[in-house]
Amino acid sequence: MLEVEGTTNQVEVHEQAILSHAKAVIDACRSPEEMQEAVLAAVNRNEEWRGKRCLNLLAPEALTSPTVRGLLSAEVGTRAAEGHIGPINRWFAGTQHIDEIEALCIELLKKAFRSRYADHRLVASMIGNLAVYTALTEPGDIIMSLTQPFGGHSSNRVDGPAGVRGLKIVDIPFDPVELVVDIDLFRKVAPLVRPKVVALGASIRRSTPTGFDSWRSVSRSIA
Repeated sequence: MLEVEGTTNQVEVHEQAILSHAKAVIDACRSPEEMQEAVLAAVNRNEEWRGKRCLNLLAPEALTSPTVRGLLSAEVGTRAAEGHIGPINRWFAGTQHIDEIEALCIELLKKAFRSRYADHRLVASMIGNLAVYTALTEPGDIIMSLTQPFGGHSSNRVDGPAGVRGLKIVDIPFDPVELVVDIDLFRKVAPLVRPKVVALGASIRRSTPTGFDSWRSVSRSIA
């Protein structure tokens, strides 16, 4: 929403037809109970179609065990436990068993990865990439990343953390036919723009960058 000289310009980013249908459904409900039933019905339709009839190939949606599914609705999932493990490091009381659970998670991770340190707190791509850009760049720096149509993630684009950080974004050259990065064109463009970071992540669709020796040689030449 953008306010200019007392007027308000509203831009809806969601598809209006779908929102209009949802509004019609809610408006047709005669009670809060019917509104709840409408939402639950939509959830059940998704479970029937996406969960039982579709072949899901998105890595973050890997199948989970009944135990994991059960834990998603566990009582502990509704509790806040800001801070770190231990009573003097928490902002809330009543977390002694949460401390126990989180400590078990940490020790399991350390054992699984054979490491001396582990952090069980999940960091999604948006927050994770924001942390990286904050550490490695300054506002106004140039980065190169893949566009979304070719598999790039929005966290590396103007509408994500890279844009929030105030970075100037140049597209990594991409061959739309072979669905691979155009290394030769990248070799020409990169020295001209001299990016501070080159983000090779491709998660929206499968377009995995190849030729890492070439990437490395170009990156070293502009470092």
